[in-house]
Amino acid sequence: MRFLLFDRVTHFEPGRRIEGVKCITLADEALKEHFPRRALYPASLVLESMLQLTAWTAIAGHNYGVSLVLSVLEDVALPADLAPGTTLKIVGELRGTNPKGSMASAYCEVDGVRVASAGRILYAHVPAPEPDVMRERFRYYGGTP
Repeated sequence: MRFLLFDRVTHFEPGRRIEGVKCITLADEALKEHFPRRALYPASLVLESMLQLTAWTAIAGHNYGVSLVLSVLEDVALPADLAPGTTLKIVGELRGTNPKGSMASAYCEVDGVRVASAGRILYAHVPAPEPDVMRERFRYYGGTP
């Protein structure tokens, strides 16, 4: 992945639940030339933040031996306007998993108010060629293997 869209993992229960934060700043590459008169963080990137962070619950639950491909999204609500200076709390929960795929849900809060959600996320699993690399990458992101 080219851009990592969460800043830190704050809580992690492998195979069950993950929490993290994304701090939106004027330095974000996504804000470069995006709404130049009033910088707003794109809602599609809020969704991608939820998907990236939530995926790690399934990856860790399968001992870092799988990579995930997004298959289905349902019941999605996204924010209209998030300005620089906003800190998103991202929560992802794994609802079920098997060797072929995983189902999850996720949401984002700003100051305790829910601003975005994905009610049903389906990921397909593909074998990860190097599980140890995946484990180290997640440790680097701030999670615990």
